[in-house]
Amino acid sequence: MKINLLLTAFVPLFVFAVCAAAAATEDEVIITASRRAEPAKDYAGSVAVLDRVRLQQVSPVHPAELLNEVAGVNIHRGSGQEHLTAIRSPVLTGGAGAGSFLYLEDGVPLRAAGFSNVNGLFEGALELAGRVEITKGPGSVLYGSNAVHGLINILSAAPAKTTSPSFDFLGNEHGYARLIAATNGALFDGRFHAALSLAHEPGFRNNSGFDQQKLQIRYDGMAGPWALKTLATFQNLNQETAGFIKGHDAYKDRALSASNPNPEAYRDGKTARFSMQMRRPLGANSHLTLIPYTRWVDLSFLRHFVPGKAREDSGHKSVGLITTYESVLPGGSYTLGFDSEYTNGFLKEFQPGPRVFSFIQGNHYDYDVGALVLSPYLQTRFDLGAGTKLNLGVRADYTRYDYHNNIDNGRFGRFLRIADRQDDYLTFAPKIGLTHDLGDTLTLYGRYARGNRAPQVTDAYSLQINQQPGEIKPETLDSVELGLKGHLTKIRFEAALFAMRKNNFFFRNANGFNVSNGKTHHKGAELSFDAPLGRFMALSGAVTLARHTYAFSDIVRSSSSSIHRGDLVDSAPKTLGYLQMAVFPTGKTSVSLKVQHVGKYFTDPGNTTQYGGHDVFTLRGGVDVSKSVHVYGRIDNLFDIRYADRADFAFGSERYFPGRPRTLFIGIRVHP
Repeated sequence: MKINLLLTAFVPLFVFAVCAAAAATEDEVIITASRRAEPAKDYAGSVAVLDRVRLQQVSPVHPAELLNEVAGVNIHRGSGQEHLTAIRSPVLTGGAGAGSFLYLEDGVPLRAAGFSNVNGLFEGALELAGRVEITKGPGSVLYGSNAVHGLINILSAAPAKTTSPSFDFLGNEHGYARLIAATNGALFDGRFHAALSLAHEPGFRNNSGFDQQKLQIRYDGMAGPWALKTLATFQNLNQETAGFIKGHDAYKDRALSASNPNPEAYRDGKTARFSMQMRRPLGANSHLTLIPYTRWVDLSFLRHFVPGKAREDSGHKSVGLITTYESVLPGGSYTLGFDSEYTNGFLKEFQPGPRVFSFIQGNHYDYDVGALVLSPYLQTRFDLGAGTKLNLGVRADYTRYDYHNNIDNGRFGRFLRIADRQDDYLTFAPKIGLTHDLGDTLTLYGRYARGNRAPQVTDAYSLQINQQPGEIKPETLDSVELGLKGHLTKIRFEAALFAMRKNNFFFRNANGFNVSNGKTHHKGAELSFDAPLGRFMALSGAVTLARHTYAFSDIVRSSSSSIHRGDLVDSAPKTLGYLQMAVFPTGKTSVSLKVQHVGKYFTDPGNTTQYGGHDVFTLRGGVDVSKSVHVYGRIDNLFDIRYADRADFAFGSERYFPGRPRTLFIGIRVHP
């Protein structure tokens, strides 16, 4: 099925769904925008909600399987648990990929702002979550650096009243196995929820696979006037990584797709986080919220995607405090907040093998960085009339890096090791939003918002010989959005138009050199919907039409790396979407068929090489064997097409992460 057929079917099916439905549906509630439950219609912006039912229906073994069902989101799947993210953006790599998206757990960032991880979603307990919320475009004033193109908030499962344990086992024909076990109980004056995930993946490519363990414990209770939500999460990943296969359309070759050119590649990562949300009333209409937290991260991997194949070891420890005061007044409300965080981190990059071009054997970098982030913010909401609300806000982020180099200063091949220094960055992010209710079930909104980020630590200090210390400026993105959301009878939908302009875009070109002053433009349209069609059928889908272009020129010797103003940004399909039909023959059985579409895109900045896109089908089904036992399964890549999860061009070669061949998964869920 090509995109013209998909889009041709999409519009009439959506119209049919609107005409077929009858009856009212409840208003959706979101948590991320204000860290408390509020009607989605009151937020001037686009937030996609994936609830517990959706999470269990998809039962993802990789974040891309779930998140790519959200309009405007495009997760490129790498080897094992690796990935690259796009939210109303191209798929971004390096510092841009790490710093342009904010990954959260119950509103607290998984990583410190300057120490983000391009593969950071593997550190979140997605398979243990109660729900997931995806904000598209810059976040609200509650979120600062890295909430540029969007944010993903993984919300933990609340303790249940039952005390019986639950189990969920999922496996596939190639040896993948995952066990999720959870239990709930009473503790002191509250309740707890504890969940464990154990996953083993032998990999469908040679010498690849991973083992991963996640443990999460949540406690909800009271301490005097304070309502407490305490969350502790631990994660460990040991991965044998499969590298890119190279050559024109190499992913179409079955033997190459099963091969691994980098059997020596690996990724090991350990993370631990602890947070305690404390909330209490201050008078009749005011609340104070305090969230102290701490995190620990330790990561080691082989940089198999560059010629030198250096080993990188990094990590950091953080402590922070999020403070928020909210007050409701006649005709409106306001929020005052102050976030503070201190992080101590390190990075070491060592190339054990011989010199390859300008990638020299030996220590490339070895440095420590202390980082202080201080962020005051203010948000107000005014009722302008019946059903009309104006939202105004501003956030300031002050970031200070104290960098210390542990090896000799100077040039080392393509690498530049700089002397000790301190750097300060100050950014301001204004937000203006307007919502207007069109009757009881539809809301029209408009929004202007700025997103920004201080440079990642690697942007600022893992320099190359074409750079100067201190030249990198904070990245800024200005976004304008117009949308309509709500429900028509039983049809829940959201439509949005957006336009964004980004300055000081930091990225690496196809020759692996840093570019620190890029500019890009982004514009697009999104539509998503969920529609029941009577008692026994449901239709859901999402479509994104977007255009991402360079707004500057960067001419280098290689035509594949040269950028001309107006060129399309690489790894940025114009079309994305999915369409799913679900059938419920009985109240105990469900079957669904989904097609996931990725349009063609250029794989190099010079727009000289291109990936043709793909359409992949997934068949899912499930049956309630009893009140407490549910058996489910799916067939990924139903028609066994040859496609690429990621297509890339770098260092003079086309290269790919091949998609998984047709694979059968079977699971059983036992719950009280």
